[in-house]
Amino acid sequence: MSGTVIAAVAALAGSAAFAPDSAEPLAWHDLPGPVDLVCPFRGEIDYEPGEIECGFITVPENRADPGSRLIRLHFVRIAATGDENTEAGAEPEVRDDPIIYLTGGPGVVVAPYVERLREHEVVRHRDLYILEQRGIGASGDFCPHFNDTNRAALWTESLYETEVAAGERMRACFQAAAAAGIDLSGYNTIENARDVRALREALGLEQWNVWGISYGSILGQMLLREDPDGVRAIVLDAIVPIDIGDLMRIGRWGNLVLENIHSTCEDASVCENLVARVDAALERAKADPVIVATDQVELFPAGKVRFGGEILAFAPFSMMYEQDAHPAVPAVMNTLINAIETRDMTVFELLASGGAGGSAGIPIALGMANAIRCNDGFYASAAEVAASDLEENPRFRGVIFTPEGAAHQARVCEEEGLGPRHREAYAPVETDVPALIVNGGWDPVTPPALARAILPGFANGRYIEVPYAGHGPTRSMSECAAGVLTAFFDDPDPAVLDAACLEEGVARPVYLDLFQTSAIRRAGIMAADDPKTLAGPGAWAGVSLLVLMIALVAFPLAWLTRAVDRRTTGVSAVPAAGVQWLAWFAALSGLGFAGLMGFAGYQASEVSQYALLTGLAPFAAMASWLSVLAGLFGLAGIVQVWRARSGGREVRSGTLAGVTLTGLAALSLMVFAFAWDLAPL
Repeated sequence: MSGTVIAAVAALAGSAAFAPDSAEPLAWHDLPGPVDLVCPFRGEIDYEPGEIECGFITVPENRADPGSRLIRLHFVRIAATGDENTEAGAEPEVRDDPIIYLTGGPGVVVAPYVERLREHEVVRHRDLYILEQRGIGASGDFCPHFNDTNRAALWTESLYETEVAAGERMRACFQAAAAAGIDLSGYNTIENARDVRALREALGLEQWNVWGISYGSILGQMLLREDPDGVRAIVLDAIVPIDIGDLMRIGRWGNLVLENIHSTCEDASVCENLVARVDAALERAKADPVIVATDQVELFPAGKVRFGGEILAFAPFSMMYEQDAHPAVPAVMNTLINAIETRDMTVFELLASGGAGGSAGIPIALGMANAIRCNDGFYASAAEVAASDLEENPRFRGVIFTPEGAAHQARVCEEEGLGPRHREAYAPVETDVPALIVNGGWDPVTPPALARAILPGFANGRYIEVPYAGHGPTRSMSECAAGVLTAFFDDPDPAVLDAACLEEGVARPVYLDLFQTSAIRRAGIMAADDPKTLAGPGAWAGVSLLVLMIALVAFPLAWLTRAVDRRTTGVSAVPAAGVQWLAWFAALSGLGFAGLMGFAGYQASEVSQYALLTGLAPFAAMASWLSVLAGLFGLAGIVQVWRARSGGREVRSGTLAGVTLTGLAALSLMVFAFAWDLAPL
């Protein structure tokens, strides 16, 4: 923008007047229109011009304050791709009623949504807009270094102290933001909903279709209060009730996760006595936490990281978000239980080396997230139900939260002026807008009970519970969900909608007995401590595999050459070809071992990064025998060729060297497999 335009925008902003929350904002149409923007994620996401576009809109920070300053919000447009079957030269069939996607968290930045949703089939027929909500990323993150300040406070002796430290970190963020002129009372779901309306009007749209998941579902409900005429049809998934409801009963939902696993965990060996072992491990971890020494003192100034039972509670809970990870949940739980029982430090050292609460993971604006949770009443609700939740679910007492810690965090909100806003604004929605209410049957954090709680307010709604699905099946089940969403937005009549694929859900999980190995944990720890230390093991395996690769090609070429030249091998009692076959099978077995192990690691990582704590995909158990087979073939080849040589038989020097080197490489690879816990024994 030019300086003249900026000055004009500032003058217009100074003249705007805004009404309180209880009334219609007065000057929404007086705000500046959208401004084009080079997408902040350009370079991170590969796209062609026109496929993805970005911009800014200007909105008041707090519409309840007539003198509120204006802020700029970043939005993204993912252009409809058109039907792949469109005839050459014909215009692609693109509907003129776009979709607005309401993001989750609260606080997740826009880039991961763009990366994921640009591939979603729903964008074939409609443009998809995503608003990066106020206080996030390019929309003015006011505490961008939330987790990277005062790291010394991370070391605590108890769960309660950890909760207090988290509350004080939140307080420090709020105070710094307020000192910078941020009006934190404006960071709530009411204002977020009005921002969505402002974007619609700035784009000149009379109506659009709404799609909200997780926090986006509570924002969607608020949008039905704030802009009902602008919503043509709405899909809400992974439901958060607008009045919070039982959302913060985390102990109840954690127990539900265990019940879902226990009721279906039968065939895999890791299922045996799983829940009883979880309880025993939780008690031991609470009584005797694991302390990991670390030299990452920038992240952990105390030089140590404490692990109680929270990791055992958190890992299965977080893995249940995505149904693709469900098959590995019991195996990971088994690994964590064993680590607690045996004090296997490779597990905890790997977790510590990964940051264990640092800046890693999905980018999220924690300042905005905490402001929303304060203003919307999340923290107050947690404090209200903490004691009864733990009484109902005692296995998590002293593991995930304490009533005293929850109360402290709620007090921080109140003391910093971010107590829950007037609750009448968060009363359950009553609407006749066409609606689909969708929930994963195995959603860990927003389970079906929360979805069923909001149904009475949707007179023209339909509820679909997706069996065995995790968090947000309309996003994760892309091909199925795209057809359902497209059909619903084409004809928003829930009663006649064919949603059979969602109603059928995903397959009941078949739990995996992962190949258990410490190799990945050890390599991960070494890489985090000093990547150069991996050079030795890498050279060991790499040189062995290089020799085997050469042998795999060289021996057949030698046979082919002899066949063409019709020459003899020079070996009498022991034909050279027989010895070379042993070497060639050694090379084939060794390379097969390496290739299958690499693929098993890839498959495990595709299921879940947590799966790598346990090991590799199950077929690695069979692949591990190839390392032994390679060593045996290699040894047999060496013995045979040298026995022939020492017995006076003529063996060509090339054959002697080739078979010997191949055999040694195969033996070296076998020893490597045993040294790195990749062998079958």
